Amino acid sequence: MSDDLLPELTAAFGLVDVHPESLSWWSLVHRARVVPRGQAEPVDVVVKLTGRTAERAAGMAGWTRALAAGGFPVVAPVDLDGPNPRQVGEHWYAVYPFVAGRPYDAERDVAALGDLLGRLHATRLEPAVRDAMRSYAWPESGRDDADADLASLAEKLPRVLGEEAGAEALESVRGLVERWWTVSFPALRAAEEAGELPRAGVTSDYKSANVVIAEDGPVIVDPDNGGWEPRLFDLAMAVVLLHNDSDSAPGRMMTAAEWEDFHAAYTRHVTLTERERALWPAALDHMLWEEGTWALEDNDDDAYAQPRQGGYLRDLATMPVERYRLPGE
Repeated sequence: MSDDLLPELTAAFGLVDVHPESLSWWSLVHRARVVPRGQAEPVDVVVKLTGRTAERAAGMAGWTRALAAGGFPVVAPVDLDGPNPRQVGEHWYAVYPFVAGRPYDAERDVAALGDLLGRLHATRLEPAVRDAMRSYAWPESGRDDADADLASLAEKLPRVLGEEAGAEALESVRGLVERWWTVSFPALRAAEEAGELPRAGVTSDYKSANVVIAEDGPVIVDPDNGGWEPRLFDLAMAVVLLHNDSDSAPGRMMTAAEWEDFHAAYTRHVTLTERERALWPAALDHMLWEEGTWALEDNDDDAYAQPRQGGYLRDLATMPVERYRLPGE
């Protein structure tokens, strides 16, 4: 967020004590204070980007307010005298409560995050809330696009991982794209055409970096990419992204034991259908290709050189699908 925009945000939302430094190194999240509607004293808040359009911003606000009203631990726009969210410049912003807490610790918290995701997917939404959310958009890319992404990774992975590790990773990625294009993606599309996959309200970016461990449990603090999407895809995305971009997470993806704990906690609230269980390998391939390869491409050389983020990326590059079988399969 540029210094030029801070005065506009301050004036638009009536903020005070705006911190010039973002709380996040990859997103625009600034701490501040504001007086809520009907109150006399300011409270701690954050101002951040939300949905890209008026419709998306309103949809996110409606969803998070409904969740919070039902007792689900997520930030929702603070009730202000003026609109919240609102457009400032070219983008839409929202003011949320600041949530105090500690960072994620995999050993202590992985089951709690599985529980939280299960609760989110199990929450029923009123039709008006659901209909205002972004619906899932199936990829429209062709095989040429997949091959272009593969060519980009063929240049990058040996450079950032070293020749031997890069070659091994590239072999894994090539195997993934073949499975995704010829087997997994067609299977998912055919299943959807035969009958819509179970949907839920999802953040579509569920990872430990977007959760704060408050005194009474984890709270989602970055819901703004949310939509009404297949819950199976969101569960698979959590496998892929849970330890991405998190300063406190270990430098790797979840271990098999952590996945078992995460999954066990998740299934206390959600029972996957037999069809979903059968499609799990395809859904995991789908998210590894859509989100995993994006992370491999999007991170720069410095990220790969970092012990924590680089360790996560090196693990991700092996595409360890066997680690994440559904228990009982």
